[in-house]
Amino acid sequence: MSKVLIIEDNETLNEAYKLILERDGHTVDTAFNGEEGLAKVKKSDPDLILLDMLMPKMDGLEFLRHFKPETKPKTTIIILSNLNEDEQVEEARKLGAHRYILKANTSPRELAARVNHIARHL
Repeated sequence: MSKVLIIEDNETLNEAYKLILERDGHTVDTAFNGEEGLAKVKKSDPDLILLDMLMPKMDGLEFLRHFKPETKPKTTIIILSNLNEDEQVEEARKLGAHRYILKANTSPRELAARVNHIARHL
């Protein structure tokens, strides 16, 4: 399966996503803010990043500004957020995000199903 990096400051969600994705066969690493996420991207070269938008130290958009998609063209980035503002969605896409999923409408199990579907097409 895929190497997944979860960048999510909510410890409960972070752990739930990790457990479900590992059970589905993915190798999963976690970070709790954008700074940690950038450091882990350099070490682990993930296939897929699940990226929260609102985090301390460095939020999702700031992470995307520092992450250079052209240096990791095979990395798929999925934004996870409770924000549904068109400006943020558009900026995230311009910065390299591939999908935008509303957390409020998606259970951890549903998220895993989406990740599994995306991973089969990487």
